[in-house]
Amino acid sequence: MKFTDFEDGFRFELANREFARISMTLLASRAAAHELGPFFAGYARLEAFSAPRYRAAAERLSIRYRPSPRTRLRGWLTGHTPKPLLRELLRIAYPRTVEYAEDLRCLAASGTPGDFLDYLVRQEDLQVRMMHAALIGNASDVPGMVEEFISGWDS
Repeated sequence: MKFTDFEDGFRFELANREFARISMTLLASRAAAHELGPFFAGYARLEAFSAPRYRAAAERLSIRYRPSPRTRLRGWLTGHTPKPLLRELLRIAYPRTVEYAEDLRCLAASGTPGDFLDYLVRQEDLQVRMMHAALIGNASDVPGMVEEFISGWDS
């Protein structure tokens, strides 16, 4: 995915974060007892931590954003993925997330350097590592990965 300009790319990322916040919050609740439950709980925690940072960055950059009904519906539908399909959902999302992380590196390079753009790239890289851990059977490691990441930014 290539963006036409920084603002276009950042709006796309804002929509992506809202989609993830909705879907992961629902999945964390619905799949708590599932083998991937810790992954979804960790991911939901990351999105809850990230949301105010993204809103503040959008405000600083004078980028207005309001989640579309489509974004909210996608989040709700994904959040209601049947439990037998959760591993498949993750398997499909993983390579797309790897590719998207590279797109975000390009987006960050096109913007004004700053702590937030570093955060934007690092949180996406964390998502890649989280997904990989879950796919190789280490979903229980994900909440610790998220807490370690947060402790590095929570100041």
